Amino acid sequence: MIALVTGSSGFIGSHLVDALLARGATVRVLARADAAAGEPDPRTTRWTVDLLDDRSVRETPAWEGVTHVFHLGGVTKRRTLAQFRSGNVVPTANLLAAAVTRGGASPARVVFVSTQAAGGPASSPDRPVREDDPPRPVEGYGQSKLEAEQAALRYDDRLPVTIIRPAAVYGPRDRDFLRAFRMAARSIAIHAVPRHNRFSIVHVADLVDALLRAGDRAQAAGRTYNVANDAPVSWQELYDEVAAAASMVPALTVQLPMPAVAAAGYAGDVVSALTGWHTLANRHKTRLARPRWWLCDASRAHDELDWISAIPLQRGVRDTYLWYLAARWMRPRTSGRGGASVPTEESQV
Repeated sequence: MIALVTGSSGFIGSHLVDALLARGATVRVLARADAAAGEPDPRTTRWTVDLLDDRSVRETPAWEGVTHVFHLGGVTKRRTLAQFRSGNVVPTANLLAAAVTRGGASPARVVFVSTQAAGGPASSPDRPVREDDPPRPVEGYGQSKLEAEQAALRYDDRLPVTIIRPAAVYGPRDRDFLRAFRMAARSIAIHAVPRHNRFSIVHVADLVDALLRAGDRAQAAGRTYNVANDAPVSWQELYDEVAAAASMVPALTVQLPMPAVAAAGYAGDVVSALTGWHTLANRHKTRLARPRWWLCDASRAHDELDWISAIPLQRGVRDTYLWYLAARWMRPRTSGRGGASVPTEESQV
């Protein structure tokens, strides 16, 4: 396998690269010239392109002999729908057009990582969203990823394209759940999202397994798959697992009122407009907090990809928390109420 990967330096992309290399694949990565600075992975070959320039994407030598394309690159935090489209729709269209042009008679298999937000929230706790349901994105990120899906499917008669819609993804190296872990591991646990809202979730290792299976199976071409644990979780349940991993018993739980969260989103947009710095505090993200049920059904992935979520929430949260400690993204708590001690790797086995 010769795999071309976008978004390789991101949370999910870095885990995918590790898994591809572990199975003996040759990995080539497409990186933007303005990508975050850092040492390139010596195990891969890096090619710099402008994903907004169709010619730059098409003419890169990275395409030579490629058998698989894993498209994970994109943006998750922007202020306007136009900015989301620029970061998600245009690069996807350019990448797939190049795959058609450079693939010839034997085009590469394409696995495009979208998001549950493209399908939208569930209408009830008993009816999780399925892949064939009419999509109902509620904010700019989900809308732009849906449009990127539609751009990808325009090539399904010329390319074997598979779309993966992950639920909320967590695990080592993730920064989006880091804030929730920090708030849950305090003596005063602060909820920014209503604590009883339920959502589908998946560990990054389980998601990567689904991506590889989608790339391996010819019958996955032209299909869209939700990828999520069988059991959804509430924010309260997630906080409880984090507190258990940290051996903390919060003395107080505080629920931020939604108007305050919305106000923070507006303030974040103002900061973004003035500085160009995009954060999780913006109006698009606060819209994601409103629906009570972000639930999706992963039965199709089970049936057609033989995929299962192998990492239970308790283990996944514990391993993620320990990684945050090792990476010094979080500080250990000396004790919780009742004198609980800091967890060690040995004590968690």
